[in-house]
Amino acid sequence: MRLATVVVIAAAALGGRARAQCPSVCLPGGGPARTDCVIEWSGLPGMTASCVDGTGCDQDGVADGTCTFPLLACINVTGSADCTPGTLAGPPTVKPAKAPAAQALASALGALDPAGHGCTALGIAAPLKVGLPGIKTATSRLKATAVSGGLRDADKLTLTCQPNPTPPSFSAAVLPIFSAKCALPSCHSGPSPSGGQNLEPGHAYAESVGVASINLPHLMRVQPGSIKKSYLARKVLGQGIGPTSRMPQGCPAVIPPVPACLTDAEVFTILSWIQGGAANN
Repeated sequence: MRLATVVVIAAAALGGRARAQCPSVCLPGGGPARTDCVIEWSGLPGMTASCVDGTGCDQDGVADGTCTFPLLACINVTGSADCTPGTLAGPPTVKPAKAPAAQALASALGALDPAGHGCTALGIAAPLKVGLPGIKTATSRLKATAVSGGLRDADKLTLTCQPNPTPPSFSAAVLPIFSAKCALPSCHSGPSPSGGQNLEPGHAYAESVGVASINLPHLMRVQPGSIKKSYLARKVLGQGIGPTSRMPQGCPAVIPPVPACLTDAEVFTILSWIQGGAANN
């Protein structure tokens, strides 16, 4: 049986319907049939989905701390005998408003013409929990609400992002970050590096893993398996480091001689390597 057929059957079992506006199958999302056409969904077999970061279910295929679900939302969907779409009273709202996934979905919905039939671009990003306690599974529980012609359609969506169990390679993923952003003149390079830690190739691993920090001697620069107990992790996060500055120096503001601050993806790569055991591979 072909994959497309499987998806259609699964969606149909959950109440999905083929509609002109949806690329594959529309999911009404729940609630009364007379309001379902105000906002519908496509791309997933149901309103609850789980994904491991960087695997086949992640649209970008990269383990970067965010699962991009192949989901889109469509408004004013036609073709239902039970629901007649009209003009939206305003952009659909998505709660909780502070959640990154909710903000991304609300922004995509807000770009649609409220008087027309349209769908968001494919892809809604739901992040992992990333911080000193570690990299952990995160569930984004969203409620999207749209109003049209007095009809109020409120749908609930649950997206769970799980960490990838395979840590990044030190030589292929972590060391290039150190070389580009940290092993700079008058910083972590040369015979007298900042903090006594040289992050140039040939030095970075030996002077990081299992070596006590100078500024916080009770911490290792890198404690394999523990973000919280690794001074380097605290430095790139800018958390739990007292009066010392975030790494690279001068960040989050970019000032000379720093060429650029670490991106969120670069920070995640370093943290994922540490949590995954900090192997020299």
